[in-house]
Amino acid sequence: MVATSKVVKASSRSPSARSTIPEDIVRELGIKTGDVLEWTIAQKNDKKGAFIRKLE
Repeated sequence: MVATSKVVKASSRSPSARSTIPEDIVRELGIKTGDVLEWTIAQKNDKKGAFIRKLE
């Protein structure tokens, strides 16, 4: 499954960013408000990516 979302600035005082989790991903992972997501950075060859999973 492939989904996209746009990144926006979280606040004017922070370097953090935020994005909406696409509806298909929310449904597939059973994500609900208050759930905790774990973010892991991985590198393969010269490309970096993020792996996000819902903690049970």
